Amino acid sequence: MKTSSLSSLARLNHPDREVRLNNLKALIQEVKAGRIPEPPKGIDVNNHIHTTFSFSPYSPTCAVWMAYTAGLQTAGIMDHDSIAGAREFIEAGRIAGMATTIGVECRVDFQDTPLNRRMINNPDQHSVAYVALHGIPHTRIDDVQSYFAPYTRARHERNRLMVQRINAITAPMGISLDYDEDVLPISESRNGGSVTERHLLFALSKKLIERYGKGETLVEVLTKQLKITVRSNIKWLLLDSENSLYE
Repeated sequence: MKTSSLSSLARLNHPDREVRLNNLKALIQEVKAGRIPEPPKGIDVNNHIHTTFSFSPYSPTCAVWMAYTAGLQTAGIMDHDSIAGAREFIEAGRIAGMATTIGVECRVDFQDTPLNRRMINNPDQHSVAYVALHGIPHTRIDDVQSYFAPYTRARHERNRLMVQRINAITAPMGISLDYDEDVLPISESRNGGSVTERHLLFALSKKLIERYGKGETLVEVLTKQLKITVRSNIKWLLLDSENSLYE
């Protein structure tokens, strides 16, 4: 990825929402002034875009910019168990002149239905399906967020239990995760975002890299100490310690 592109992503992923949106305004002005080429518009649509309000390298503002530069006709936010990033996504779409939709994705238990024990659309679990709620009215954002509040609390409890299990495995290595200190800060939980299993693994990866560094030693720790099977394509990425996107 070019340095200029990484710089744009950093500006659009700034911790402050208003700064992100203002940086998007500046980029769009650059496009209008001809200093940044205007992307050709295609016919494609993506109404299932995750952001940092669940797990993604892109803030809602950055996600809209990426959709804009890809020439999409329409973009839609679709985070797990949270619609807290919707208003930023809508505003970013307005700035970029792009139509947007908002939604939320959740996992649904089908154990008490004829689909019990069937693989539906979740590759990791039987009887559980991912369900996407598309086209939520802008006037119902707060209602939807309130509806998912109990699930958010339950997810936090579940995450804390998973952290305990991770720590039981990594304790002999001298590695321990703290949910409040290591996991929550790398999420948008403080702004209503959800915390997923990926956040736990991201926090763990940071701890592993801090202790063992990048490259061959880390691969050996994963395969020999943690007994993880690392596919050849993943191993190749892990050995590339100069990759700017490592972690």
